Amino acid sequence: MLLLAIFMVISYIMYPIEVISPGYLNWRRIFKLYSPCLILAGIYGLSIKFGATFPPYHSLQDMLPQFTEFHAWFRLLLAMLIFAPVLFIFTIPYTRRYNNTDRSWIMRYTICLTINTIAYMIVLMSDLLIIKTLYYYVSAGCSIYVAYLELFERLIGQHPVPVDETVTVPADECNNVEISVANQNPLCERILLHMNRTCDYRNPDLSLNMLAGLLYTNRTTLSNALHELGYSSFNNYINTLRIEEFIRHIENNKTFNYQDVFYDVGFRSRATALRNFKQYTGKTPSEYFSE
Repeated sequence: MLLLAIFMVISYIMYPIEVISPGYLNWRRIFKLYSPCLILAGIYGLSIKFGATFPPYHSLQDMLPQFTEFHAWFRLLLAMLIFAPVLFIFTIPYTRRYNNTDRSWIMRYTICLTINTIAYMIVLMSDLLIIKTLYYYVSAGCSIYVAYLELFERLIGQHPVPVDETVTVPADECNNVEISVANQNPLCERILLHMNRTCDYRNPDLSLNMLAGLLYTNRTTLSNALHELGYSSFNNYINTLRIEEFIRHIENNKTFNYQDVFYDVGFRSRATALRNFKQYTGKTPSEYFSE
């Protein structure tokens, strides 16, 4: 049960990890995430093979007098490690500012998951039927609250950014570049103003339909406006913005951690980012920044 609890908590934190840092998880990182659980399961299996026994107890309290025995302290170790995956959420690089993914959302999700984990530990420490019954209510309440966080905080809570075409927008902290809207049709102006204000290109889920909805237009009209701005397609426009911000970030911050910056500007994978970077500059990042 303890090994299964660790496995389930690891599985639960994959959702907030992808919310905090879309594209962060890949097969290698998922394997690393589950590797402690696999190692502990291996230790348990080997101990059984070499003759160790794990007598059943009604609760952790009944097991405490046997603390010096392997079967007791190993299970107590597993009980403490159940909380470790929750803390791992705070090691994920939080550098994105799109949607409603903010520190408040992360903290509330973490508190909810921690409460559920503590409730499970209380069930293990007591054999009372009332405690076990209350745990189901706590677990159901946490699940409902998580659904509320996702539905109302991150989805319904999102509103399109109003665009005032009469305002002259200076360089901002997002793009750090000046916008030229002279001699452009109104939709072209709105595209440039919207991207400069929101940095929506950092959202790896951004699509042509989504942007058209935010700008109150349709995909055909939006595609024509992007062609007028000199871009062959929606993907070409978005990836150009990402690569330009990537270059500014590397040059301004003097960092060579390319992969995290690629994720930061909106790419889902390193391979896609490198391909677009080479199409834009004709060089790899190492070649480009070594000059």
